[in-house]
Amino acid sequence: MLRAGIIGCGGITERRHAPVLVAQDGVELVALADVSQQRLQLLGDKYLVPEVYTDYEKMLAHAELDIVHVCTPHDLHEAQAIAAMEAGCHVLLEKPIATTAAEADRMAAVAARTGRKLTVSHNQKFCAAHEATQARIAAGDVGDVFLVRTEGFSPKHVSGRGANQDWRTQRAAGGGGPLIDNGYHSVYRAVDYMGSPIVRVFARISRNVQDIEVEDTALVLFEHASGSTTSLQVGWCAPAGSVSVQEIFGTSGQLRLGGDSPVNVWTQDNPAWQPVPVRDEAPDELGFPPLVTAFIEAVQKDGPVPVTAAESRHVLAAVAAAYESGRTGQPVDVT
Repeated sequence: MLRAGIIGCGGITERRHAPVLVAQDGVELVALADVSQQRLQLLGDKYLVPEVYTDYEKMLAHAELDIVHVCTPHDLHEAQAIAAMEAGCHVLLEKPIATTAAEADRMAAVAARTGRKLTVSHNQKFCAAHEATQARIAAGDVGDVFLVRTEGFSPKHVSGRGANQDWRTQRAAGGGGPLIDNGYHSVYRAVDYMGSPIVRVFARISRNVQDIEVEDTALVLFEHASGSTTSLQVGWCAPAGSVSVQEIFGTSGQLRLGGDSPVNVWTQDNPAWQPVPVRDEAPDELGFPPLVTAFIEAVQKDGPVPVTAAESRHVLAAVAAAYESGRTGQPVDVT
C-alpha cells in the first residue's frame, strides 16, 4: 500500500487530487499539509485523512510517505518538490513545473540523483477529447497539421480557496498571469498535436482591464520545429465573456473541439462536419484520473512517468520566451 500526502489544500486538491487519490487501488491518503488550519480541517474531515500538518517539512519528516502531490502556488513548487524527493517520496506536481527553467532543471537533477519519480499535471493530455483528437491526427485524417488555434478569454482569474486566494494575480507567486496559468494547458496540448517542439515565440503581453500585478491579455504565436504554428490568445479581460475556440488545421482537413460534439472532424474526402466518438468522461475530470493512475503505476512498477520533467520544462521555457517577447517586442528563441 502506497502512503500518499498532499501539500496544499486549495480548490484543486478538494476537486481533484484528494478524491482521485482516495479512489486509487493500492493507495492510502494519510497526510495533508497547508498553512490554513481551516482548510486542513475541512479536507481532513471530508476525506478521513488521519494526519494533518501546518508545516509541510514536518509532514515529510513524520508521515512516512511514498508519494506526494504538490498543489501550491507556482513559486513554491521547487522547494517543496525537492524537499519531498530528498525525503524519499515520488512527486506529482500541479502545473506548471515551476516559474523558471532554472528551477525545473534543479528539480530534475534532484530526481535523477535520488532516483525518485517526478511528473507534472499535464492532465488535459489524458482527457477524452484530447485523446480522440490526437487519434484522428495520428491516423492521418487531416493530413499534416500546420496550425493550432486556441482562444479563451474570461472575466477574471479563478480565486483560490486557501490563505492567499488571489495568488494567481501576483507576479512572484504565479510567475505571470493567464498565459502561465490557463494558457499553459493549451501550449502542451499544441506540442502534442504537432508532435514537434516550439523553437521561437512572438508575443504581445499587456494589462488592460484588471488592477493586478500580472498581464490580463496574452496574444502569442509559437513556431514549431516542423515549421507549423500555434496561435494562442488567452486572458482575464472579457467582462462579458467570450467565445472559446480550439481548432486544428491540416493539409487535408480540420478538427474542431466543442460545439454540438466534444470533437468534430471535416475532411476533403467527407466535406461536412462529423462528430468524432469520444469516451465518457465526467465534466470536471479533464484527464486527471488517468494521469494519476499512470503515475501510481509508474511508482508501483518502476515504469516511466506519464509526463516527464523535460516535457514540462519545454512548455515552461516556451511560456517564458513569450513573456520575454512581450517585454522586448521581438521574437525570442526557446532554450
